[in-house]
Amino acid sequence: MRVLVLDNGDPFPDNLLAPLRELGAECDVRSSAALGIEEVRDLEPRRILLTPGPGRPEGTGACLAVVEHLAGLVPILGIGLGLQAIAHVAQARLVPPGDRRKNAMGDLTTIRHDGKNLFAGLPSPFNALRDPNPSLIVDPRKPGSQLEASAWDERGRVVGCRAWALAMEGVQVDTRWFSTQLGNDMLFNFLYQSQVW
Repeated sequence: MRVLVLDNGDPFPDNLLAPLRELGAECDVRSSAALGIEEVRDLEPRRILLTPGPGRPEGTGACLAVVEHLAGLVPILGIGLGLQAIAHVAQARLVPPGDRRKNAMGDLTTIRHDGKNLFAGLPSPFNALRDPNPSLIVDPRKPGSQLEASAWDERGRVVGCRAWALAMEGVQVDTRWFSTQLGNDMLFNFLYQSQVW
């Protein structure tokens, strides 16, 4: 399974790359700032992963063009800033998280979800590591948004979204969580269960 990983400056890339490779993915890691949409098309990825990173979705380089032009053609997963890039293109609202305190390393959050697609087979609720510094939270309820909420934290804030018809989905959790069994299960769903309708 060839996965194009668009790197948005994730400081700990192996948190995602190691479990993906263990699941059989061939990861092609490229900087989102150094790639154009035609180059992405030429790579012919089977899956596209948009990584976390610093900054805002407007600064994610190729990610915005990928979501705009390839959603519905190639399954896309966004994590952290990658989810925000999906939400930006899908015309969802992005709002400050309210509590501006930076989450401590190892902070846990309880996540409830709808049990579909990315979350298929995962218990609800489950505990996951919080995103250590979520700059924005996705609110998919804006009229015209193509996204629907798929997961929520214990405060009711959206931490997962998807667009069924466009085969794209995203979550807002710390990437270290993907080294756990449940994190692996989620990545397995992305690699082998995600479909383009």
